[in-house]
Amino acid sequence: MPDLCQSVPNTDSMTETLIDSTMEEDSAEFSRAVRSALSHLYDNAYLQTHPLTVMWTAGSYGDRLSQAQDLRRSLLDCIERLRPHATAPGDAARVYAVLSYRCINGLTIEEIEQKLGLSRRQVYRELTKGINAVAEQLLDLLEARGARTQQVPSETTPVTSRRELAEVELERLTKAVQLDAVLLPTVVEGVCRLLVARLEQRSMAVDIALPGSVPPVLADRTLLRQALLNLLSYGLDVLPNGATLQVSAGEAEGVVRVTVRRNLAAIAQSGGHATPPQRREGVTLQVAQSLIAAQNGRLVLEESADDWSAEILLPTAQTPTILLIDDNQALIDLFQRYLAGHRVVVHGTTSGTAALRLVRQAAPQAIVLDVMMPHQDGWEILQALRQEQACATVPIIVCSVLREHDLALSLGANDTLVKPVNQSALLAVLRRWLGTLHPAEPLPPVWYREAQAVHSTQTPARAES
Repeated sequence: MPDLCQSVPNTDSMTETLIDSTMEEDSAEFSRAVRSALSHLYDNAYLQTHPLTVMWTAGSYGDRLSQAQDLRRSLLDCIERLRPHATAPGDAARVYAVLSYRCINGLTIEEIEQKLGLSRRQVYRELTKGINAVAEQLLDLLEARGARTQQVPSETTPVTSRRELAEVELERLTKAVQLDAVLLPTVVEGVCRLLVARLEQRSMAVDIALPGSVPPVLADRTLLRQALLNLLSYGLDVLPNGATLQVSAGEAEGVVRVTVRRNLAAIAQSGGHATPPQRREGVTLQVAQSLIAAQNGRLVLEESADDWSAEILLPTAQTPTILLIDDNQALIDLFQRYLAGHRVVVHGTTSGTAALRLVRQAAPQAIVLDVMMPHQDGWEILQALRQEQACATVPIIVCSVLREHDLALSLGANDTLVKPVNQSALLAVLRRWLGTLHPAEPLPPVWYREAQAVHSTQTPARAES
C-alpha cells in the first residue's frame, strides 16, 4: 500500500521555495537597476530621475541633483571597496579592473579585452560579478538607512493623478536636456504668440521689454519655452481680466534675470485699483519650476495683496565651449558625462570635416583631439585646424593612447592627454587652459514670497491648474 503521507505537499517547503523565488526576482531587479545606474554614472539628468535615487532618498523631495550626486558617491565608494589587497586572488583583481575600467573610465568592452587580455565572455562575466557585488553593498547600505521599504520603482508603474503624470513626462523631458546658447527675445516672443487667443479673451496684454544688451542664456530651448509658457499661463489664471504683464531682463555676474511682473503703472494711469491675485498651487507652476531647475536655473514667485511677479534666473551662455573630436562616439559620450556637472557647452564629432565646420560655427575655447582616426588622422586634422583663422589661438589638446607629447607640441598642439582618461585628468588639463570651470549646480527650487513669509512649492497643493 502506498504511503499516502508522501503525496501530501509539504507546505512549509513550498512557502520557502516561493519566498526564495520572490527574493531572487527582487534581487535580479535590483541588480538591473544598479547596472543601469553604473552605466550612466556621470549623467546627472539620468540619475536625478533614476529609481535608485528615489530609493536612496526614501522617496523624499528636495534637490534632485544633490540626491543624484550622493547616490553617485555611494556607488563609487562601493566600487572602491572592491579594490583588492596585494595578497588577494587574481579573480578579485580582474573583477575590480573590469568594473572600474567600464564604469569609471568609460572604456568599451573591446578596449577592456585588449587592455586585460581577456575574451569578451570573460569581460562580461567579470563585469556581472562586479555589478552584483556593488548591488549587495548598496542593498546593505539601503537597509542600514532604512530606505528599502518597497520594491525598486518600475518605469512602467501605472500613474493616476495629474501630478504623477506630470512627473513621468518631466522625467522623459529632462533625460534629453541639451544646453546651448539661447536667445531670450526669440523664445519670449514665440511663447507670447501662442497665448494671443487667451490674452484676447481676457482683455489682457503682455509687454515685452527686453534690451538688446541681454546676452544669450545657457538653456534647452524647448524646455525654456515650455517653462515660460507654464509660468505665463499661471499668471493668466491668477490675475484678473484686463491685467497687463511686463517681461523684462537684465544680466549681472554671469546670470540673466528674467522678470515677469504685473504692470501696476497701467492701472494707476487709468485710475483703477489693483485686484489681488488669486494664489493657486498645482501642476502648472511645479512643472515650470522643474523645467527651469533641469537647466541649472531658479524660479522665484512673489505674490502679495497688490502685486504679482516672477523671476527666472539662468546662467549666461558666455561659458567655455569645448569641441571633442574622436572617431569613438562612446568616448565622446564619456567626456560629455565627465563635464556634465560644469558650466560648459560641449560639442562632439567623429570626423575631421565636421570638426572644421563646428569650429567656424561654435567658436570653441578648447579642442580635445584624438589622433588615431580612420581616413584622416588627428595629425592632419590638427594642421587643418591651425590653418583656420577662428582656431589660430584656441588651445588644442591631443588625446591618444600614444605618448607623443613632443610631436604634438611641434605640430601645433598645446597639451596632451594619454588614454584611458579619467575625469580628474580631463578637468585638470582643461583648467590649465580655461581657468576655473564653474559647477553647474542648480539654484534652489521655486519659492513663493508672500508678505514676509517664504513658502516652498513642495507644500500640499490646494488647487490644481
